[in-house]
Amino acid sequence: MVKRFGSIGLSLLFFYFLSLGPVWAKIFIDINSPFFEKIPIVVEQPKLFVITYENRQISNKIIKTLSRDLIYQGFFSVFNSMSDSGEEKIDYKVVSEFSRNGKSVTVVMRLYDLTTGSMLVGRRYIGSISDLQKIAHRFANEIVLAITGRPGLTLSRFVFVSENSSGREIYSADFDGSNIRQETDLHTIVMSPRYSPDGRFIAFTSFKTGRPCLYLKDLESGNIRKMACFQGVNMSPAWHPSGKRLAVTLSKSGSPDIYMVDLAGHIIKRLTRGPGINVSPSFSPDGQRLVFVSDRAGGPQLYVLDVVSGRITRLTYSGSYNTDPQWSPAGDRIVYVSRILGKFQIFTISPNGGEPVQLTFEGNNENPSWSPDGRQILFCSNRISGNKHLFVMQANGQEQRLLVQFGRRDYFPFWGPNTFK
Repeated sequence: MVKRFGSIGLSLLFFYFLSLGPVWAKIFIDINSPFFEKIPIVVEQPKLFVITYENRQISNKIIKTLSRDLIYQGFFSVFNSMSDSGEEKIDYKVVSEFSRNGKSVTVVMRLYDLTTGSMLVGRRYIGSISDLQKIAHRFANEIVLAITGRPGLTLSRFVFVSENSSGREIYSADFDGSNIRQETDLHTIVMSPRYSPDGRFIAFTSFKTGRPCLYLKDLESGNIRKMACFQGVNMSPAWHPSGKRLAVTLSKSGSPDIYMVDLAGHIIKRLTRGPGINVSPSFSPDGQRLVFVSDRAGGPQLYVLDVVSGRITRLTYSGSYNTDPQWSPAGDRIVYVSRILGKFQIFTISPNGGEPVQLTFEGNNENPSWSPDGRQILFCSNRISGNKHLFVMQANGQEQRLLVQFGRRDYFPFWGPNTFK
């Protein structure tokens, strides 16, 4: 686990822990179901031990952030009080307590199941005023975990490339597009940043030497080192689920092919041997299969490689130009980009083939990346003013919205793990 935020002076005490266990994993969320209904939840105003205007303003920041986090998940209807819900039956309620001693704050938060009257989870956080957003993100994740049995995405970050007058650099941001920080200062072309499965490293392609080479940034030390710079192109890094190796595209032997390398850039295994160009790999969650792009049949299409046997099968047949695949965390879908009527649109397809599902229809949409819980997809689009910026949508294509408009253009997003505490 990576402590990406450094020392935040925030301690966490667990209480009523024995009340967990059997109440987890009680709700299966399927936003694709025609019967899907959002879960109604009330997030009440916190109880203040000392009632002052400043305490009320500070404590409200936690509630606003927590409510926004839950709405962002895509499957909650959030109310501020029981009376605000009208006639709708409320399933869950969050109550909290807030106290402050100078710049130090103590926040106690509890989630109740109103059907059974039981408390599902409770946490006590001690930190500084600057930690309030992180506290809200943490408890939002606890809520999702307690209700669905699966972590959410509020502890995740994503990386992307942003372009402005001074060039292109890699940046990272919280799951909701806030807290943007610069990760590189190379003053050259950078491409395809990829978080490692544990969130410790960012692998990416840079033209720092004048040609595309692969680099690795250690987020604990901040150091950036060259990982692979063979003759020809070195690009398209894709982490193996183990986090100990990557699939990359190299043209050291002629046409681009996919190789497995370790973190030192040493070749472990050659995965493809033509024909044609083979690029853009992405592993299945178990690491047994690899989806990639090849033009061996003419135009670029998606293929699936069995890593053990070496057997390759064609995946896409609809569309003459399909690229940029990413395997979902659940392993049941692959998201990719297809050119339709001269524009790039995002689709998903089963790893076993079948009919693809189109998710976007407006503008050009590229670089799709799954959220760590597999419920949302991050991508770039030029649908606003013709310049690429970052958007997000539910995995079924619903609720598409602008997320980041940071630079002149923003692209190559990749969503990292839900481990940035």
